[in-house]
Amino acid sequence: MPDKVKKTVEGRTKTEQERMKEFFAKYEKLCEEDGFRLVINPAFRARDDGSWSVVLQTSVGKLSRQVQRSRAPEILRQKS
Repeated sequence: MPDKVKKTVEGRTKTEQERMKEFFAKYEKLCEEDGFRLVINPAFRARDDGSWSVVLQTSVGKLSRQVQRSRAPEILRQKS
């Protein structure tokens, strides 16, 4: 969906915060249903000039049975 197109609720446009909350809820539900989650780890990569850069490597990891609900960023925990 293009950035400028926003879903509406009860005749009004959803705010970015509402859309982020909705996305986070869908992601958590998907993780719980399928038993997997996205895992992001930092890694170092050598550069041509002899220095190093930090990159983020994304993979899919299996959820353990005792995984607590992930902590949402503060903006997502705010109650409407």
